Amino acid sequence: MAIDLFQLFSRKPSSWSWLSIVLWSLWAIGAANAESDPIDAEHWRRQQLTKVARKIDEAASENERMEYEARLSWLRHWQPGQMTSAPTRPPIESDLVEEPLLGRLERPAKMDADVWQRITSAQVELHAVDTDDDRKEKVREIIESARRFEELLSEHLPSQLQQLPTPTAWTLAYARYRLGRALAYRELPSVRERWPISDPVRYQQQLSAVYQRLIDQAGHGCPEFILLEDRMLRRAGQKGRALKLLEANQQSIDPKWYLKKRRDLLDELGWEPPYQEAAQIYFEAGYRDDP
Repeated sequence: MAIDLFQLFSRKPSSWSWLSIVLWSLWAIGAANAESDPIDAEHWRRQQLTKVARKIDEAASENERMEYEARLSWLRHWQPGQMTSAPTRPPIESDLVEEPLLGRLERPAKMDADVWQRITSAQVELHAVDTDDDRKEKVREIIESARRFEELLSEHLPSQLQQLPTPTAWTLAYARYRLGRALAYRELPSVRERWPISDPVRYQQQLSAVYQRLIDQAGHGCPEFILLEDRMLRRAGQKGRALKLLEANQQSIDPKWYLKKRRDLLDELGWEPPYQEAAQIYFEAGYRDDP
C-alpha cells in the first residue's frame, strides 16, 4: 500500500483526491485492526485458560485451588466481544430486605423507653450522615455513628431479637454493614489523602472484626450485603472468587456498581482484553468514576 500511495502522491492529484486516498487508507487500517481484535482476544483467552488450569493443578492449598477454579469458570463463560452490557438477570429489589426503621417498630418488651429512644435516635443520626452524596466526605462521622449505633443494639437488644429474621436483627446487620462499608471506604485514595490510616494493623483488625460479626449473623452470600463481601474478597487477593460472587449476585446489585466492579476486578486481575471490553461497556452506559 505504501508504494501505491507514493506513486499516487508523485502524480500530484487534486486536493480532493489526495484527501480521499488518506481517508480510505485510515478506514482500511482501522477496519483491519477491528477485525483482528476478537481473534487476538480469543487467542489470549485460550492461553489464559491453559495457564489457569495449570495453576489449579499446582495449587498448594484449598483456598488457592478455589481461587483459580473461579477464574477458570469466568474465562470459560466469557466470549470476546459478547460481554453483557447490563445484569443478565431481572432485578430482585423487591426480594431484598430493606433496613427496618426502628421508629416504626414497637418497643421491645422490658426495654426502657429512654433506652429505646436513644437507639432509634442513633439510627436517625446515622442515616443523616451515611448518604450516597456524603459517604466519602463524612467517613469519619459515619464510622463513629455506626459504631455507636451497633454498640447500643448489641448491648440492649435481647439475644433473640438479634437473630435473623427478626426486624431488629436486620437493623443490627445493616448497622454492621454500614460500619464495615465506611471502614472499607477509608482505603479509597481520596479519603486516605484527607484522613491517612496511621495504624494499619489496628485498622485491619477493626474492619475484619466488624465484617466477621456481620458474617456470623447473616452468613456468606447474603445479597443485601454482597458488595462488602465482594470487597473483602478483593482485599484478600481472591479476585477470581470476588468476580464469581459478583456475577452470581448481579440481579441484586445496582447496574452501575455491577458494571464498575466487574471492570475493576478484570483490571486488578491483569486481564487486559476483557478489561478493555468491560471498560468500554461501562463508559457507553453513561457512567463515570467519581473524582
